[in-house]
Amino acid sequence: MAERKRKYELIMALSPVSTEAEATVIVDSIADVITSSGGEVTSREEWGVKRLSYLVNNFQEGSYYKADISMDSSDVKELERTLNANQDVLVHLISKM
Repeated sequence: MAERKRKYELIMALSPVSTEAEATVIVDSIADVITSSGGEVTSREEWGVKRLSYLVNNFQEGSYYKADISMDSSDVKELERTLNANQDVLVHLISKM
């Protein structure tokens, strides 16, 4: 039985010490993980540097990014593993739309 593609919203905060070019490379690599698993990034937004609710890796701020994606529900766990393994991603949230 084929999986149905679902729409998700990905919000992540990257390390504020990353330059804008480095942050673009990180976001592009995450988009590559999504597309390589058969998913699609429908939109991307940069929200800029915002204060975190609590300290994460001794950072009080993070560069926030939002992406609307569609992918199989079975591939979301692999995306979670990738985001958790990336040292530059401080926090992330994937929610079903």
